[in-house]
Amino acid sequence: MNWEVSSMPSKKSFFNQTLFRKNLSRFWPLWGGASLMGSLLPLYMLLALLSGSARHIDAAEFSYVLYMAAAMAGPSFCAVYAIACATLVWSYLYNSRAVGLMHTLPVDRTCLFVTNTLSGLAMMLIPFVVVGSFVCLTALFWGFFDLVAAVNTALMILLLTTAFFGLATFCAMLTGNAFALPVLYGLANFLAPLLEQLSASLASAFLIGSPGGQGVFNFLSPLIQIYQSISVQEIHDNAGEVEAYYVEGFGTLAAYGLAGAALLALAWLLYRRRASERAGDIAAFRALRPIFRYGLALLSALTVGRMVYELLWGALFQPGLYAQFVPMAVCMALAGVLGYYVASMLLEKTLRVFRGSIWGVALTCAGVVALCALIRLDILGVERRVPKLEDVEWVQLSSSGRVFNYDVETQPELAARLVEVHQAIVDDRNYLHQSDYDMENYRYFTITYKLKNGSVFTRRYCLRFEEDRVTDPETFDGKLAALYKDPEIIASQIAIPEDAVLLDIMVYNNSDGAESLDPSGRQRVYEALLQDAQEGNVPGEDVMRWDTPSYECFVHVEYRRLDQRGNFEYGYNTAYLYPTMEHTIAVLVDLELLTQAELEQW
Repeated sequence: MNWEVSSMPSKKSFFNQTLFRKNLSRFWPLWGGASLMGSLLPLYMLLALLSGSARHIDAAEFSYVLYMAAAMAGPSFCAVYAIACATLVWSYLYNSRAVGLMHTLPVDRTCLFVTNTLSGLAMMLIPFVVVGSFVCLTALFWGFFDLVAAVNTALMILLLTTAFFGLATFCAMLTGNAFALPVLYGLANFLAPLLEQLSASLASAFLIGSPGGQGVFNFLSPLIQIYQSISVQEIHDNAGEVEAYYVEGFGTLAAYGLAGAALLALAWLLYRRRASERAGDIAAFRALRPIFRYGLALLSALTVGRMVYELLWGALFQPGLYAQFVPMAVCMALAGVLGYYVASMLLEKTLRVFRGSIWGVALTCAGVVALCALIRLDILGVERRVPKLEDVEWVQLSSSGRVFNYDVETQPELAARLVEVHQAIVDDRNYLHQSDYDMENYRYFTITYKLKNGSVFTRRYCLRFEEDRVTDPETFDGKLAALYKDPEIIASQIAIPEDAVLLDIMVYNNSDGAESLDPSGRQRVYEALLQDAQEGNVPGEDVMRWDTPSYECFVHVEYRRLDQRGNFEYGYNTAYLYPTMEHTIAVLVDLELLTQAELEQW
């Protein structure tokens, strides 16, 4: 007997319509409320048009409104709304009964993942579709609709939605606790820049000149990097009028959109391997437990430990500006141990976590002490580094409104003076560490280099000046004192760049207020200022006093120049008037901006 068995291949489904519709119907208050609140914007626009107050709007202004809404409000709204949508569609993963029920349905995990992901994306996009449709229909009816702006705005929203919902879904797969999800999502958005700032703060407590957080790891924070990269720019016609707008930063949005899609793919892989029994656990995978435990210990050491040190030791026993190693290490180690035990209690869901924890506590303390030692010993050379002049494009020294900025190619001697001052500060670092600062005769300085490789190098110092050191030309005190009184330096502070146009000169007199000069008067005052500076009639500042003349009379020089991108760049220089500035005073008297009576009183 021959048996013929015919079978049709089973069809595997990647999408479940019933579950999709159920998700949208269950969570309609979220996307419905967001759509209702967002509809207030087109309603306001319609009322403004009907009242006549917005009838002047054209296609360019319409595109500007769309771009500004997407660039300024879009990232924040998507970041918050994404975690709300992700928490709802993945809420069954955090309840043992719910996850058991879902995983017994006649659909595999891939189908569940795809359906829930599309449900979350749909809930995110529905408010934008509703609001955008109303806005575009209103603009189309009134005749100022811009198709290109509408398409670009829709693309921006799609990229933002994919980026933040992908990150939220990825975080949802890492934890089994509904309360831990928003915390984990927030850390995923801000942990990298937060750790950078905390590490920089610890470095500034030990090292002179620590630049603070430079935002090197901001690219790991989607929200921060998007806001730093995206902007709305203008396009001008030949007459200088704005004729159109465009969005700068699409590349950044595209990169984060692709990253969000990659995180969705990674979340799918994690979901396939996720154990249902992990519902309710802080960490959904065993490999994440030590990361969570020691990560929380590190955060506790950098935050609680620093706070304890500043309150209990720094404010009472620290002799100078810089932290002491042993007290700091002790405070941070104790705080790290506290964080370690808190993490253990959350992971184990019990307070009985002390038995057998000696090795974890020892590793935490050793790690915290090693971190403090690496920073205090300046392993990376933060204190010692001074760029070579041949590697520098320009260098700037600023303090309390006084800025010295010199280009190495056009002003090599002056730029070398600033580098020399920086080197003197570095050479005196042991003195600065040992100084018992009484917060008198001190000032904050910032030295910034633009290097030829395109990077920016910054150091910030709090320096105190001593009478006996100011007269020594080999100390930083002496070099800075000479710098502030050098006629060539003073002249460079008054002179405008060679490629700049003199816009205005205003003379401020405490008896008459401000007086703006006509073109001929501007040129006369400007030339007199330069002559006084070159002849050494401008005394400069005394580093032991750091004050301005008691007679509040100064000259404000404003100028304009074109930057490398062809945009106007505005700047100003300020020169205080001293009795020794004979040429400037003579011109101001001749222009009747100063009187003989005021000079005698002065």
